[in-house]
Amino acid sequence: MGYNSGMNARPYIVVADDEPEHLTALADALTRRYGADYQVVTHLSPQSALNHLELLKEEEAVVALVIADQRMPGMSGLEMLQQSHPLHPHAMRGLLVAWGDQESSESIIHGCAFGILNNYIYKPWHPPEVHLYPLVNKFLTDWARAQGHRMELVNVVGEEASPRMREISELLHRSGIPYGAHDFESKRGKKLLSQVSLDASRLPVVILLDGQVLVQPQNSDILDAMGATNLDEPVCDLLVIGAGPAGLSAAVYGASEGLRTIVVECNVVGGQAGMSSLIRNYLGFPDGISGAELTQRAYQQAWLFAAKFVFAREAVHLSARKDCRYLKLSDGREIKARAVIVATGASYKRLDIPSLNRFDGTSVLYTPEGDNRWLKGVEACVVGAGNSAGQNVVHMAKQAKTVHLIARGDSLERTMSDYLIKSIRHLPNVEVHLNSEIVEGLGVQSLEGVEVLDKSTGARKQIPARICFVMIGADPNTGWLADALARDSRGYLLTGSTVLTQSDAWRLQRAPTLYETSMPGVYAVGDVRAGSVKRIASAAGEGSVVVSTIHDYLTAPDEL
Repeated sequence: MGYNSGMNARPYIVVADDEPEHLTALADALTRRYGADYQVVTHLSPQSALNHLELLKEEEAVVALVIADQRMPGMSGLEMLQQSHPLHPHAMRGLLVAWGDQESSESIIHGCAFGILNNYIYKPWHPPEVHLYPLVNKFLTDWARAQGHRMELVNVVGEEASPRMREISELLHRSGIPYGAHDFESKRGKKLLSQVSLDASRLPVVILLDGQVLVQPQNSDILDAMGATNLDEPVCDLLVIGAGPAGLSAAVYGASEGLRTIVVECNVVGGQAGMSSLIRNYLGFPDGISGAELTQRAYQQAWLFAAKFVFAREAVHLSARKDCRYLKLSDGREIKARAVIVATGASYKRLDIPSLNRFDGTSVLYTPEGDNRWLKGVEACVVGAGNSAGQNVVHMAKQAKTVHLIARGDSLERTMSDYLIKSIRHLPNVEVHLNSEIVEGLGVQSLEGVEVLDKSTGARKQIPARICFVMIGADPNTGWLADALARDSRGYLLTGSTVLTQSDAWRLQRAPTLYETSMPGVYAVGDVRAGSVKRIASAAGEGSVVVSTIHDYLTAPDEL
Protein backbone atom coordinates (compact mmCIF):
# COMPACT_ATOMS: atom_id res chain seq x y z
CA MET A 1 0.00 0.00 0.00
CA GLY A 2 1.15 3.54 -0.63
CA TYR A 3 2.77 6.06 1.66
CA ASN A 4 0.31 8.88 1.06
CA SER A 5 -0.05 10.21 4.60
CA GLY A 6 0.37 13.94 4.33
CA MET A 7 -3.21 14.85 3.43
CA ASN A 8 -4.99 12.14 5.42
CA ALA A 9 -5.55 12.58 9.14
CA ARG A 10 -6.56 9.00 9.84
CA PRO A 11 -4.13 7.25 12.22
CA TYR A 12 -2.09 4.36 10.87
CA ILE A 13 -2.07 0.65 11.57
CA VAL A 14 1.26 -0.74 10.33
CA VAL A 15 1.70 -4.51 9.84
CA ALA A 16 4.87 -6.48 9.02
CA ASP A 17 4.91 -10.19 8.08
CA ASP A 18 7.21 -11.94 5.59
CA GLU A 19 4.51 -14.46 4.54
CA PRO A 20 2.46 -12.82 1.73
CA GLU A 21 -0.62 -14.99 2.17
CA HIS A 22 -0.91 -14.30 5.89
CA LEU A 23 -0.14 -10.62 5.39
CA THR A 24 -2.82 -10.16 2.72
CA ALA A 25 -5.45 -11.94 4.80
CA LEU A 26 -4.62 -9.84 7.86
CA ALA A 27 -4.67 -6.60 5.88
CA ASP A 28 -8.07 -7.47 4.36
CA ALA A 29 -9.57 -8.30 7.75
CA LEU A 30 -8.23 -5.11 9.37
CA THR A 31 -9.34 -2.91 6.47
CA ARG A 32 -12.87 -4.35 6.50
CA ARG A 33 -13.32 -3.59 10.17
CA TYR A 34 -11.20 -0.47 10.72
CA GLY A 35 -10.61 1.04 7.27
CA ALA A 36 -13.06 3.90 7.76
CA ASP A 37 -11.11 5.28 10.72
CA TYR A 38 -7.55 3.98 10.21
CA GLN A 39 -5.12 3.57 7.35
CA VAL A 40 -3.85 -0.01 7.19
CA VAL A 41 -0.42 -0.40 5.57
CA THR A 42 1.56 -3.62 5.17
CA HIS A 43 5.18 -4.62 4.69
CA LEU A 44 6.86 -7.93 3.84
CA SER A 45 10.03 -7.13 5.81
CA PRO A 46 10.73 -5.54 9.18
CA GLN A 47 13.23 -3.10 7.74
CA SER A 48 10.72 -1.85 5.19
CA ALA A 49 8.19 -1.30 7.98
CA LEU A 50 10.75 0.60 10.07
CA ASN A 51 11.67 2.78 7.09
CA HIS A 52 8.01 3.61 6.63
CA LEU A 53 7.55 4.35 10.34
CA GLU A 54 10.50 6.74 10.16
CA LEU A 55 8.92 8.49 7.19
CA LEU A 56 5.60 8.77 9.03
CA LYS A 57 7.43 10.34 11.95
CA GLU A 58 8.98 12.95 9.63
CA GLU A 59 5.53 13.69 8.21
CA GLU A 60 4.15 13.98 11.77
CA ALA A 61 1.58 11.30 10.97
CA VAL A 62 -0.12 9.47 13.83
CA VAL A 63 0.48 5.73 14.28
CA ALA A 64 -2.00 3.94 16.51
CA LEU A 65 -0.85 0.33 16.20
CA VAL A 66 2.18 -1.61 14.97
CA ILE A 67 1.89 -5.38 14.45
CA ALA A 68 4.98 -7.48 13.72
CA ASP A 69 5.33 -11.21 13.08
CA GLN A 70 7.84 -12.71 15.49
CA ARG A 71 9.62 -14.93 12.95
CA MET A 72 10.90 -12.79 10.10
CA PRO A 73 14.31 -13.12 8.42
CA GLY A 74 16.95 -10.65 9.52
CA MET A 75 15.02 -9.26 12.49
CA SER A 76 12.52 -10.71 14.92
CA GLY A 77 9.19 -9.09 15.49
CA LEU A 78 10.19 -8.23 19.05
CA GLU A 79 13.31 -6.46 17.79
CA MET A 80 11.28 -4.54 15.23
CA LEU A 81 8.75 -3.43 17.85
CA GLN A 82 11.57 -2.32 20.11
CA GLN A 83 13.07 -0.20 17.32
CA SER A 84 9.66 1.23 16.44
CA HIS A 85 9.07 2.54 19.94
CA PRO A 86 11.34 5.63 19.78
CA LEU A 87 9.80 6.53 16.41
CA HIS A 88 6.21 6.39 17.66
CA PRO A 89 6.30 6.07 21.45
CA HIS A 90 2.51 6.33 21.85
CA ALA A 91 1.63 3.58 19.35
CA MET A 92 0.37 0.25 20.66
CA ARG A 93 2.51 -2.74 19.72
CA GLY A 94 1.37 -6.31 19.02
CA LEU A 95 3.47 -9.41 18.36
CA LEU A 96 2.11 -11.89 15.82
CA VAL A 97 2.90 -15.51 16.75
CA ALA A 98 1.81 -18.86 15.34
CA TRP A 99 -0.40 -21.21 17.32
CA GLY A 100 1.79 -23.71 19.17
CA ASP A 101 4.94 -21.56 18.95
CA GLN A 102 6.09 -22.21 22.51
CA GLU A 103 9.55 -20.83 21.81
CA SER A 104 8.08 -17.34 21.47
CA SER A 105 6.66 -17.38 25.01
CA GLU A 106 9.92 -16.08 26.45
CA SER A 107 9.92 -13.16 24.00
CA ILE A 108 6.31 -12.37 24.90
CA ILE A 109 6.97 -12.44 28.66
CA HIS A 110 10.09 -10.29 28.31
CA GLY A 111 8.45 -7.89 25.86
CA CYS A 112 5.35 -7.32 27.99
CA ALA A 113 7.37 -6.88 31.18
CA PHE A 114 9.55 -4.13 29.73
CA GLY A 115 6.97 -2.36 27.60
CA ILE A 116 8.33 -3.51 24.24
CA LEU A 117 4.91 -4.90 23.31
CA ASN A 118 1.41 -4.58 24.71
CA ASN A 119 0.05 -8.01 23.80
CA TYR A 120 0.34 -10.81 21.24
CA ILE A 121 -1.96 -12.05 18.47
CA TYR A 122 -2.18 -15.65 17.29
CA LYS A 123 -2.20 -16.61 13.63
CA PRO A 124 -4.13 -18.04 11.92
CA TRP A 125 -7.03 -16.18 13.55
CA HIS A 126 -10.12 -17.28 11.60
CA PRO A 127 -12.81 -16.24 12.30
CA PRO A 128 -11.57 -12.71 13.01
CA GLU A 129 -14.62 -11.92 15.16
CA VAL A 130 -13.33 -14.47 17.71
CA HIS A 131 -9.54 -14.46 17.48
CA LEU A 132 -8.52 -11.13 15.93
CA TYR A 133 -10.95 -8.25 16.39
CA PRO A 134 -11.30 -8.47 20.21
CA LEU A 135 -7.53 -8.04 20.62
CA VAL A 136 -7.25 -5.28 18.04
CA ASN A 137 -10.24 -3.53 19.62
CA LYS A 138 -8.39 -3.59 22.96
CA PHE A 139 -5.26 -2.15 21.34
CA LEU A 140 -7.18 0.69 19.70
CA THR A 141 -9.36 1.35 22.75
CA ASP A 142 -6.29 1.73 24.97
CA TRP A 143 -4.61 3.95 22.40
CA ALA A 144 -7.68 6.16 21.94
CA ARG A 145 -8.18 6.44 25.69
CA ALA A 146 -4.61 7.66 26.16
CA GLN A 147 -4.01 9.65 22.98
CA GLY A 148 -7.26 10.37 21.21
CA HIS A 149 -9.96 12.95 21.79
CA ARG A 150 -11.95 12.02 24.87
CA MET A 151 -15.28 12.92 26.36
CA GLU A 152 -15.03 15.55 29.08
CA LEU A 153 -17.78 15.22 31.69
CA VAL A 154 -15.72 17.40 34.01
CA ASN A 155 -13.44 20.29 33.09
CA VAL A 156 -10.71 21.47 35.43
CA VAL A 157 -9.17 24.90 34.91
CA GLY A 158 -6.09 25.90 36.84
CA GLU A 159 -2.35 26.31 36.78
CA GLU A 160 -1.20 23.36 34.70
CA ALA A 161 1.97 22.59 36.65
CA SER A 162 0.52 23.08 40.13
CA PRO A 163 0.39 20.14 42.56
CA ARG A 164 -3.34 20.68 43.15
CA MET A 165 -4.13 20.40 39.42
CA ARG A 166 -2.20 17.14 39.26
CA GLU A 167 -3.97 15.90 42.39
CA ILE A 168 -7.43 16.61 40.95
CA SER A 169 -6.50 15.01 37.63
CA GLU A 170 -5.34 11.88 39.45
CA LEU A 171 -8.52 11.86 41.53
CA LEU A 172 -10.75 11.99 38.45
CA HIS A 173 -8.64 9.48 36.52
CA ARG A 174 -8.67 6.91 39.31
CA SER A 175 -12.39 7.49 39.82
CA GLY A 176 -13.02 6.61 36.17
CA ILE A 177 -14.53 10.03 35.40
CA PRO A 178 -13.81 11.41 31.87
CA TYR A 179 -12.29 14.84 32.33
CA GLY A 180 -10.29 17.57 30.69
CA ALA A 181 -7.55 19.57 32.44
CA HIS A 182 -6.83 23.02 30.99
CA ASP A 183 -4.31 25.67 31.90
CA PHE A 184 -6.01 28.94 32.83
CA GLU A 185 -3.91 30.80 30.23
CA SER A 186 -4.78 28.45 27.37
CA LYS A 187 -7.46 29.34 24.82
CA ARG A 188 -9.73 26.56 26.11
CA GLY A 189 -9.12 27.52 29.75
CA LYS A 190 -9.98 31.19 29.15
CA LYS A 191 -13.14 30.22 27.28
CA LEU A 192 -14.31 27.91 30.05
CA LEU A 193 -13.77 30.56 32.74
CA SER A 194 -15.59 33.14 30.64
CA GLN A 195 -18.57 30.82 30.17
CA VAL A 196 -19.05 30.56 33.94
CA SER A 197 -18.29 34.29 34.54
CA LEU A 198 -15.12 33.66 36.54
CA ASP A 199 -11.55 34.93 36.33
CA ALA A 200 -8.27 33.33 37.31
CA SER A 201 -8.10 34.86 40.80
CA ARG A 202 -9.31 31.68 42.55
CA LEU A 203 -8.05 28.47 41.01
CA PRO A 204 -8.59 25.65 40.35
CA VAL A 205 -12.15 25.73 39.05
CA VAL A 206 -14.06 22.50 38.38
CA ILE A 207 -16.97 22.67 35.92
CA LEU A 208 -19.41 19.77 35.72
CA LEU A 209 -21.54 18.73 32.75
CA ASP A 210 -24.76 19.76 34.51
CA GLY A 211 -23.46 23.30 34.97
CA GLN A 212 -22.27 23.06 38.57
CA VAL A 213 -19.17 25.15 39.23
CA LEU A 214 -16.82 24.35 42.12
CA VAL A 215 -14.23 26.97 43.06
CA GLN A 216 -11.12 25.73 44.88
CA PRO A 217 -12.98 22.56 45.88
CA GLN A 218 -11.87 19.84 48.25
CA ASN A 219 -11.76 16.27 46.94
CA SER A 220 -14.94 15.51 48.86
CA ASP A 221 -16.73 18.43 47.16
CA ILE A 222 -15.86 17.06 43.71
CA LEU A 223 -16.89 13.48 44.41
CA ASP A 224 -20.06 14.55 46.20
CA ALA A 225 -21.04 16.73 43.26
CA MET A 226 -20.47 13.79 40.92
CA GLY A 227 -22.80 11.65 43.01
CA ALA A 228 -20.05 9.23 44.04
CA THR A 229 -20.87 9.49 47.76
CA ASN A 230 -24.10 8.00 49.09
CA LEU A 231 -24.74 8.21 52.82
CA ASP A 232 -28.41 9.14 53.03
CA GLU A 233 -28.97 6.31 55.50
CA PRO A 234 -25.86 5.77 57.70
CA VAL A 235 -26.97 2.31 58.87
CA CYS A 236 -25.84 -1.00 57.37
CA ASP A 237 -25.24 -4.70 57.96
CA LEU A 238 -21.65 -4.56 56.72
CA LEU A 239 -19.31 -1.58 56.84
CA VAL A 240 -16.10 -1.88 54.82
CA ILE A 241 -13.32 0.61 55.57
CA GLY A 242 -10.99 0.88 52.58
CA ALA A 243 -11.62 0.47 48.85
CA GLY A 244 -8.51 -1.40 47.74
CA PRO A 245 -8.70 -4.97 46.38
CA ALA A 246 -9.53 -6.48 49.79
CA GLY A 247 -12.26 -3.98 50.61
CA LEU A 248 -13.79 -4.05 47.13
CA SER A 249 -13.83 -7.85 47.12
CA ALA A 250 -15.61 -7.84 50.49
CA ALA A 251 -18.09 -5.26 49.18
CA VAL A 252 -18.87 -7.36 46.09
CA TYR A 253 -19.46 -10.54 48.07
CA GLY A 254 -21.27 -8.84 50.93
CA ALA A 255 -23.63 -6.82 48.74
CA SER A 256 -24.24 -9.69 46.31
CA GLU A 257 -25.23 -11.93 49.24
CA GLY A 258 -27.87 -9.54 50.52
CA LEU A 259 -26.00 -7.54 53.14
CA ARG A 260 -26.65 -3.80 53.23
CA THR A 261 -23.11 -2.67 52.53
CA ILE A 262 -21.38 0.70 52.90
CA VAL A 263 -17.75 1.28 51.84
CA VAL A 264 -15.74 4.18 53.27
CA GLU A 265 -12.59 5.29 51.46
CA CYS A 266 -10.43 8.24 52.52
CA ASN A 267 -9.28 8.87 48.97
CA VAL A 268 -10.52 7.14 45.82
CA VAL A 269 -11.04 3.58 44.63
CA GLY A 270 -7.98 1.39 44.30
CA GLY A 271 -5.76 2.04 47.28
CA GLN A 272 -2.11 1.12 46.76
CA ALA A 273 -3.03 -1.25 43.92
CA GLY A 274 -4.74 1.53 41.98
CA MET A 275 -1.37 3.21 41.46
CA SER A 276 0.14 0.26 39.62
CA SER A 277 0.42 0.87 35.89
CA LEU A 278 0.53 -2.84 35.05
CA ILE A 279 -0.24 -5.88 37.20
CA ARG A 280 1.28 -8.85 35.39
CA ASN A 281 0.42 -11.74 37.70
CA TYR A 282 -3.29 -11.36 38.44
CA LEU A 283 -5.33 -14.44 37.61
CA GLY A 284 -7.20 -14.20 34.31
CA PHE A 285 -5.26 -11.29 32.75
CA PRO A 286 -2.38 -12.85 30.78
CA ASP A 287 -1.45 -9.55 29.14
CA GLY A 288 -1.64 -7.67 32.45
CA ILE A 289 -4.07 -5.05 33.67
CA SER A 290 -3.55 -1.68 35.28
CA GLY A 291 -4.40 -1.35 38.94
CA ALA A 292 -6.79 1.49 38.16
CA GLU A 293 -8.74 -0.58 35.63
CA LEU A 294 -8.87 -3.67 37.84
CA THR A 295 -10.16 -1.78 40.87
CA GLN A 296 -12.56 0.31 38.77
CA ARG A 297 -14.12 -2.89 37.49
CA ALA A 298 -14.46 -4.16 41.06
CA TYR A 299 -16.00 -0.84 42.15
CA GLN A 300 -18.57 -0.99 39.35
CA GLN A 301 -19.35 -4.58 40.26
CA ALA A 302 -19.96 -3.70 43.92
CA TRP A 303 -22.05 -0.67 42.91
CA LEU A 304 -24.23 -2.85 40.67
CA PHE A 305 -24.91 -5.05 43.70
CA ALA A 306 -26.15 -1.90 45.52
CA ALA A 307 -23.15 -1.28 47.75
CA LYS A 308 -23.00 2.39 48.82
CA PHE A 309 -19.77 4.37 48.82
CA VAL A 310 -18.43 7.27 50.86
CA PHE A 311 -15.31 8.87 49.37
CA ALA A 312 -12.77 11.44 50.54
CA ARG A 313 -13.63 11.02 54.23
CA GLU A 314 -11.27 9.56 56.78
CA ALA A 315 -12.28 7.09 59.45
CA VAL A 316 -11.31 8.61 62.79
CA HIS A 317 -12.83 6.44 65.54
CA LEU A 318 -14.29 2.94 65.89
CA SER A 319 -16.32 1.83 68.89
CA ALA A 320 -18.71 -0.90 70.03
CA ARG A 321 -22.05 -0.43 71.78
CA LYS A 322 -23.97 -3.59 72.56
CA ASP A 323 -24.40 -5.56 69.32
CA CYS A 324 -23.49 -2.73 66.89
CA ARG A 325 -20.28 -1.04 65.82
CA TYR A 326 -19.98 2.70 65.19
CA LEU A 327 -17.55 4.51 62.90
CA LYS A 328 -17.02 8.25 63.18
CA LEU A 329 -15.91 10.05 60.01
CA SER A 330 -13.71 13.11 59.62
CA ASP A 331 -16.75 15.20 58.67
CA GLY A 332 -18.43 14.39 62.00
CA ARG A 333 -20.97 11.90 60.72
CA GLU A 334 -21.33 8.45 62.23
CA ILE A 335 -22.15 5.11 60.60
CA LYS A 336 -23.85 2.31 62.50
CA ALA A 337 -23.02 -1.25 61.38
CA ARG A 338 -23.69 -4.77 62.57
CA ALA A 339 -20.24 -5.90 61.37
CA VAL A 340 -17.11 -4.11 60.16
CA ILE A 341 -14.24 -5.04 57.87
CA VAL A 342 -11.02 -3.02 58.14
CA ALA A 343 -9.21 -3.08 54.79
CA THR A 344 -7.18 0.12 55.01
CA GLY A 345 -4.00 -1.51 53.68
CA ALA A 346 -0.45 -0.37 54.14
CA SER A 347 1.63 2.34 52.51
CA TYR A 348 4.90 1.06 51.08
CA LYS A 349 7.84 3.22 52.00
CA ARG A 350 9.30 5.02 49.02
CA LEU A 351 12.62 6.64 48.35
CA ASP A 352 12.42 10.43 48.17
CA ILE A 353 13.98 10.54 44.70
CA PRO A 354 11.72 12.12 42.02
CA SER A 355 13.89 10.86 39.15
CA LEU A 356 13.35 7.30 40.41
CA ASN A 357 9.75 7.57 41.60
CA ARG A 358 8.54 8.67 38.15
CA PHE A 359 8.98 5.02 37.13
CA ASP A 360 6.69 3.76 39.93
CA GLY A 361 4.58 0.84 38.80
CA THR A 362 6.62 0.19 35.65
CA SER A 363 10.33 -0.10 36.40
CA VAL A 364 10.14 0.57 40.14
CA LEU A 365 8.17 -2.01 42.13
CA TYR A 366 7.46 -2.56 45.81
CA THR A 367 6.41 -6.21 46.06
CA PRO A 368 8.07 -9.29 44.53
CA GLU A 369 6.44 -11.20 41.69
CA GLY A 370 6.17 -14.97 41.52
CA ASP A 371 7.03 -15.41 37.84
CA ASN A 372 10.59 -14.21 37.27
CA ARG A 373 11.07 -15.36 33.67
CA TRP A 374 10.64 -11.81 32.40
CA LEU A 375 13.89 -10.93 34.20
CA LYS A 376 16.00 -13.28 32.07
CA GLY A 377 19.23 -11.57 31.07
CA VAL A 378 18.25 -8.29 32.77
CA GLU A 379 20.26 -6.10 35.13
CA ALA A 380 18.20 -5.42 38.27
CA CYS A 381 18.56 -3.96 41.73
CA VAL A 382 16.90 -4.45 45.10
CA VAL A 383 16.91 -1.79 47.82
CA GLY A 384 16.62 -3.11 51.36
CA ALA A 385 18.29 -5.35 53.91
CA GLY A 386 15.46 -7.36 55.42
CA ASN A 387 14.38 -10.93 54.75
CA SER A 388 11.88 -9.92 52.09
CA ALA A 389 14.63 -8.14 50.17
CA GLY A 390 16.96 -11.12 50.56
CA GLN A 391 14.34 -13.60 49.41
CA ASN A 392 13.63 -11.47 46.36
CA VAL A 393 17.33 -11.27 45.49
CA VAL A 394 17.68 -15.06 45.60
CA HIS A 395 14.54 -15.51 43.51
CA MET A 396 15.53 -12.91 40.90
CA ALA A 397 19.08 -14.25 40.58
CA LYS A 398 17.74 -17.42 38.97
CA GLN A 399 16.92 -15.43 35.82
CA ALA A 400 18.52 -11.98 35.95
CA LYS A 401 21.92 -11.28 34.49
CA THR A 402 22.99 -9.41 37.62
CA VAL A 403 21.14 -8.44 40.81
CA HIS A 404 22.51 -5.53 42.83
CA LEU A 405 21.49 -5.49 46.50
CA ILE A 406 21.75 -1.94 47.85
CA ALA A 407 21.73 -1.57 51.65
CA ARG A 408 22.23 1.50 53.84
CA GLY A 409 23.87 -0.41 56.70
CA ASP A 410 27.43 -1.68 56.95
CA SER A 411 26.32 -5.34 57.22
CA LEU A 412 23.33 -7.60 56.57
CA GLU A 413 23.66 -9.69 59.73
CA ARG A 414 21.51 -7.43 61.94
CA THR A 415 18.49 -7.46 59.64
CA MET A 416 18.59 -10.59 57.47
CA SER A 417 18.48 -14.31 58.29
CA ASP A 418 21.75 -16.19 58.13
CA TYR A 419 20.54 -18.69 55.53
CA LEU A 420 19.67 -15.84 53.14
CA ILE A 421 23.02 -14.13 53.65
CA LYS A 422 24.85 -17.37 52.88
CA SER A 423 22.73 -17.94 49.76
CA ILE A 424 23.39 -14.41 48.51
CA ARG A 425 27.15 -14.72 49.05
CA HIS A 426 27.27 -17.92 47.00
CA LEU A 427 25.35 -16.49 44.04
CA PRO A 428 27.84 -15.44 41.33
CA ASN A 429 25.47 -12.91 39.73
CA VAL A 430 24.62 -10.98 42.92
CA GLU A 431 26.57 -7.89 43.98
CA VAL A 432 26.06 -6.44 47.45
CA HIS A 433 26.57 -2.70 47.99
CA LEU A 434 26.77 -1.86 51.72
CA ASN A 435 26.81 1.67 53.18
CA SER A 436 25.07 2.66 49.98
CA GLU A 437 21.94 4.49 48.88
CA ILE A 438 20.39 5.46 45.56
CA VAL A 439 20.53 9.19 44.86
CA GLU A 440 19.32 9.29 41.25
CA GLY A 441 17.24 7.29 38.77
CA LEU A 442 18.61 7.18 35.22
CA GLY A 443 16.62 6.84 32.01
CA VAL A 444 14.08 8.62 29.81
CA GLN A 445 11.26 6.31 28.70
CA SER A 446 12.06 3.66 31.31
CA LEU A 447 14.62 3.01 34.01
CA GLU A 448 18.10 2.37 32.62
CA GLY A 449 20.17 2.55 35.79
CA VAL A 450 20.65 4.12 39.20
CA GLU A 451 23.30 6.35 40.67
CA VAL A 452 24.50 5.09 44.04
CA LEU A 453 26.30 6.98 46.80
CA ASP A 454 28.86 5.11 48.90
CA LYS A 455 28.32 6.80 52.28
CA SER A 456 31.65 5.62 53.68
CA THR A 457 33.73 7.26 50.94
CA GLY A 458 31.39 9.82 49.39
CA ALA A 459 32.03 8.31 45.96
CA ARG A 460 29.23 7.91 43.42
CA LYS A 461 28.84 5.23 40.81
CA GLN A 462 26.27 4.31 38.20
CA ILE A 463 24.77 0.84 38.22
CA PRO A 464 22.84 -0.46 35.19
CA ALA A 465 19.32 -1.57 36.12
CA ARG A 466 16.17 -2.04 34.07
CA ILE A 467 14.11 -2.86 37.14
CA CYS A 468 14.32 -1.77 40.77
CA PHE A 469 12.54 -3.34 43.72
CA VAL A 470 12.29 -1.00 46.72
CA MET A 471 11.74 -3.20 49.78
CA ILE A 472 12.35 -0.98 52.79
CA GLY A 473 9.14 -1.71 54.63
CA ALA A 474 5.56 -0.53 54.83
CA ASP A 475 3.45 1.37 57.33
CA PRO A 476 -0.03 -0.06 58.00
CA ASN A 477 -2.81 2.51 57.99
CA THR A 478 -3.90 1.78 61.55
CA GLY A 479 -2.83 4.80 63.60
CA TRP A 480 -6.45 5.80 64.12
CA LEU A 481 -7.17 2.34 65.59
CA ALA A 482 -4.42 2.36 68.24
CA ASP A 483 -6.91 2.58 71.13
CA ALA A 484 -9.55 0.33 69.59
CA LEU A 485 -7.90 -2.83 68.22
CA ALA A 486 -4.90 -4.96 69.17
CA ARG A 487 -1.89 -4.48 66.94
CA ASP A 488 1.56 -6.01 66.66
CA SER A 489 4.80 -4.11 67.25
CA ARG A 490 4.74 -2.72 63.72
CA GLY A 491 1.13 -1.57 63.85
CA TYR A 492 -0.51 -4.40 61.89
CA LEU A 493 -3.86 -5.65 63.18
CA LEU A 494 -3.91 -8.96 65.03
CA THR A 495 -6.59 -11.40 63.87
CA GLY A 496 -7.78 -14.89 64.71
CA SER A 497 -5.61 -16.86 67.12
CA THR A 498 -2.91 -14.16 67.15
CA VAL A 499 -5.29 -11.91 69.10
CA LEU A 500 -4.86 -14.28 72.05
CA THR A 501 -1.11 -13.51 72.20
CA GLN A 502 -2.09 -10.28 73.96
CA SER A 503 -3.61 -11.54 77.21
CA ASP A 504 -6.00 -8.64 77.76
CA ALA A 505 -7.12 -8.21 74.15
CA TRP A 506 -10.00 -10.73 74.03
CA ARG A 507 -12.83 -10.78 76.58
CA LEU A 508 -15.25 -13.43 75.27
CA GLN A 509 -15.37 -17.14 76.12
CA ARG A 510 -15.34 -18.16 72.45
CA ALA A 511 -12.11 -17.79 70.46
CA PRO A 512 -11.83 -15.12 67.75
CA THR A 513 -12.71 -16.49 64.33
CA LEU A 514 -10.78 -16.25 61.07
CA TYR A 515 -9.77 -12.62 60.34
CA GLU A 516 -11.61 -11.36 63.46
CA THR A 517 -9.80 -8.63 65.41
CA SER A 518 -9.76 -8.03 69.15
CA MET A 519 -13.17 -6.33 68.85
CA PRO A 520 -15.79 -9.01 68.12
CA GLY A 521 -17.65 -8.36 64.90
CA VAL A 522 -14.75 -6.35 63.47
CA TYR A 523 -12.51 -8.10 60.93
CA ALA A 524 -9.27 -7.19 59.13
CA VAL A 525 -8.24 -8.36 55.66
CA GLY A 526 -5.49 -7.56 53.19
CA ASP A 527 -2.21 -5.78 53.83
CA VAL A 528 -3.42 -4.20 57.10
CA ARG A 529 -3.58 -7.62 58.76
CA ALA A 530 -0.57 -9.02 60.62
CA GLY A 531 0.84 -12.02 58.77
CA SER A 532 -0.94 -11.31 55.50
CA VAL A 533 0.62 -12.16 52.16
CA LYS A 534 1.31 -8.88 50.38
CA ARG A 535 -0.33 -9.78 47.07
CA ILE A 536 -3.32 -8.24 45.32
CA ALA A 537 -4.85 -11.65 44.64
CA SER A 538 -4.40 -12.66 48.28
CA ALA A 539 -6.06 -9.45 49.49
CA ALA A 540 -9.00 -10.01 47.14
CA GLY A 541 -9.25 -13.61 48.33
CA GLU A 542 -9.35 -12.60 52.00
CA GLY A 543 -12.04 -10.04 51.22
CA SER A 544 -14.25 -12.75 49.74
CA VAL A 545 -13.60 -15.41 52.39
CA VAL A 546 -14.29 -13.14 55.37
CA VAL A 547 -17.88 -12.53 54.26
CA SER A 548 -18.87 -16.14 54.98
CA THR A 549 -17.52 -15.73 58.52
CA ILE A 550 -19.52 -12.53 58.93
CA HIS A 551 -22.74 -14.29 57.94
CA ASP A 552 -22.16 -16.70 60.84
CA TYR A 553 -21.46 -13.83 63.21
CA LEU A 554 -24.60 -11.91 62.22
CA THR A 555 -26.82 -14.83 63.16
CA ALA A 556 -25.69 -14.50 66.79
CA PRO A 557 -23.74 -11.28 67.42
CA ASP A 558 -21.91 -10.71 70.69
CA GLU A 559 -22.84 -7.82 72.94
CA LEU A 560 -20.15 -5.57 74.40
